[in-house]
Parts: sequence; C-alpha cells; structure tokens
Amino acid sequence: MSFNVPKAVGSRVVLLSGSEPALLRAAIDDLIQEAGLQRDDYDLEEFFGDSSQPGEWLASVGTFPFLAPKRTVIVRNAQKVKAEDIPLASLQGLPETSLLIFVHSNEGSDDQRQSGGSKKASLEKLVTSVGGTVGKFDADPKKTSDLIRQEIMKRGKRIQPRTLDLLVEMTGGSYSYAMEEMEKVFLYSDEETISEHTIKTVVVASREWNVWRMIDALTNGNIQESLKQLQIVLGSKNKVEDVVFSQLFPLISRQLKFLYQGRICIDHGCRPEYAPPDVRALFPTRPNLGAERPFVQGAVMRSAQNLSLAQIVQAMEEVAKADAALKGLGTSFSPLDTIERLVFELSNTLNPKRA
Repeated sequence: MSFNVPKAVGSRVVLLSGSEPALLRAAIDDLIQEAGLQRDDYDLEEFFGDSSQPGEWLASVGTFPFLAPKRTVIVRNAQKVKAEDIPLASLQGLPETSLLIFVHSNEGSDDQRQSGGSKKASLEKLVTSVGGTVGKFDADPKKTSDLIRQEIMKRGKRIQPRTLDLLVEMTGGSYSYAMEEMEKVFLYSDEETISEHTIKTVVVASREWNVWRMIDALTNGNIQESLKQLQIVLGSKNKVEDVVFSQLFPLISRQLKFLYQGRICIDHGCRPEYAPPDVRALFPTRPNLGAERPFVQGAVMRSAQNLSLAQIVQAMEEVAKADAALKGLGTSFSPLDTIERLVFELSNTLNPKRA
C-alpha cells in the first residue's frame, strides 16, 4: 500500500492497523527513522493498550524531546483501547514535537476481529478528527505470492511458481508467516533456486494446512498419511480434547463446508469467485468459499471434483457423531480412539470410488 511516512510523522497522531505483522513492523520502523530516532532512544517510549491509561501516553508524548526532533510514543494493542476514553482536547493540543502511534492488530479469530472492528472504526474517526494519519497494512491475498517472490529475489534467490504455491498454502496465505519461515530456509539451504523438498523439510506448516492435508489424503484413500497429519495436528498435548474441540473439529468442519460449496460450484459449472447470485445464495456467510484466497479455492475445487454432495454431507454427520461421543452422548473408548475411528470413517465416506 502507499503510505506517506513524512506526512504521517508531521500529523502528530498515527493509527496503523492490519493483519500482517511484518508490514506493521516495517511501517513502525519507517516512522521511527523519519522521526530521527532509533529503537533504544531516550525519546521513544512504548505502552500497551490493555495495561495503561490514556493519561500516561499523553503525558509522555507531550513531553519536550531531549535529544531528538520528536518525542515518540507507541501504543500497542490499540484494539484494547476505547476511543471515548481518550480526551479529544489533549490530542488536539499535542505540540509539533509529539508523535503518538497507535498500533491496532487485526490478528485473531473471526469473533475477535469483529469485536475489534468497531473499536478500530471509533479510533480511526478520532485520529482523523484531529488531522492524524491512518495506515492500513493488510496484504492483498491475490498479491501475497508476488510480495513473497519479491522478497526472495532481494535475497538473491529464485523460486518456481509451484514451489511458491506450496509455501503460500503451508503458511495459510500469510505474508508475515511465510517470511518468518523463509528466514529458516535461507539459513538451511544455499541453493540458488529453492526446492519443494526444502520447503517441506524446513517450513513449519499451519495447523489448517495439516488438517487440509489430512482430508486430502482421506479423499485419496491414504489412511497412513491421514493418521500422520492427525498426529501433527494433535501434537504432544496430554488432553486430546483441548485440541479437538478448540481446533481440530472447527477446522475439519470448515474444510468440509468448503468442499460442499466447491461441489455446488462444480455442479453449476462455475468458479467460486464468479458464482452467480443464485449459487452464492447457497453459500453460508462464514466460511464463504467465494471470498477465500485463490490458493484455497484451487485446493478445494481439486478435491471437490472427486466427491459428491451426499458424501460430503455424510462426512459432516460423522464429525457430528464423534463430537457427540466425546461429549458423553455416544460410545467412546477414549478421546484418541474416537478421533482415530473418525479418520477411518471419513476415509470410507470420502472414498472417490463412491462418488
């Protein structure tokens, strides 16, 4: 995105928001540098929105700088800040030597993002009302691959399109996560063109990717690979239920809903992103395949073409039965046994030969 750093520094109050930590960090570094500061300077102070009060930041940022052009204060976790608690007159009265930076992270669950959305809107309104600057740093999912490729090229490396797609899929389409994992790849390998083998060896995949691999293996009749991915998802947790209810079941249900929508698109001869209104009406609000990133849509459509709607619905019912069993409403020898039996049931249900 285009972000005018000198203008932002001159506006005295800045709000940075976004779901990409790497882009937010880069923006903060640019602002600090433009303000004539370094990370450990006396005239730079940081607060956290959930453990401090507006009076503390305003008193600090209003202090005349000692050794720098700007007295700079960074308020992190601004999603915890209530705009109505910040005195408007105090913001309007900040001297030219002040730079107050709010950092609002959009990371978290859908519910957390929705809850923080109204607070961000209020904070945006407050910042703009005093002539401040708002910068938004969400990587465009359609441009994530290009951003990653550019960073890899800056390091003097190359990557083939198929390998890049694998990296994007394994890191859940997150530019920040991908670049964190690529730092390990750069240290691990001195190859000029990064290989798929290196990506699979070094990159720690997102849990969502592991669940998708598990379901993909099920649709190909590969139970061994499915159980392997299941173990990765469950990890070393002593209580299987902790992972199953909070992560595994929600992710499996999400992927099955995507497959259902993908199959509907195939039956109607359309792509999710270009589905006509009557087809989109059959999609749930969340998760909505038509609003997903291209790599997610591609993976879903590839798997959905081997399945029928009846199979996908039956698979959803199997997940519901396992959920009930773990909650004492059905037969369950142990949590792990129930989940492993679910994998076998899903493998039988999602067998392409039955489609």
